[in-house]
Amino acid sequence: MDFLEVMRKRRSCRAFDPAKTVSRDDLLKIVEAGRLSPSGCNSQPWKFIVIDSPEAKAKLCDAIVVENGATGAPWRSQVSAFILLVEQPAKVMQCVADHYKDTQRFAPGDIGMACMNMCHEADSLGLATCIIGMNDQAKLEKYFNIPAGRDVRLVLAVGYAADPDAAVNKVRKSLEEVCSFNNWE
Repeated sequence: MDFLEVMRKRRSCRAFDPAKTVSRDDLLKIVEAGRLSPSGCNSQPWKFIVIDSPEAKAKLCDAIVVENGATGAPWRSQVSAFILLVEQPAKVMQCVADHYKDTQRFAPGDIGMACMNMCHEADSLGLATCIIGMNDQAKLEKYFNIPAGRDVRLVLAVGYAADPDAAVNKVRKSLEEVCSFNNWE
């Protein structure tokens, strides 16, 4: 399949089949896709924590609800597994650190690339994903022994879609609206 066709059909799943479990072999393939992702200065500023036991999933489901009860994942209890994408200190070239005064400048983008590659690998395995950005960092640190200051940037929900044949209705800005050549206009 043409890669743009893959992109056109990919969707964020918000209705998972709770009766189907993702194998650890498939979860490791998904993590491997993240591990092989490019990163600024090859810093690889990530740690992936796979959450697949019932006890750990219950804790995670609690940690992706913030203090006022808001969550970006009301369907979270249906998910077979989650992968936490935790930002690690980046080791970049000295000239980059000197220029930006920040060794983490590229880390959020690097983690985003790793997450998207993980989504594509999951899709190639017939699995569905949804990227969750809202979480309670303090709970995640407590529940999963994450060192203070190591932010969980994203949580990737992985499972089987409840309706794998659901139509994809992507709403995107036009190419003309988001792209120009040689200057802003």
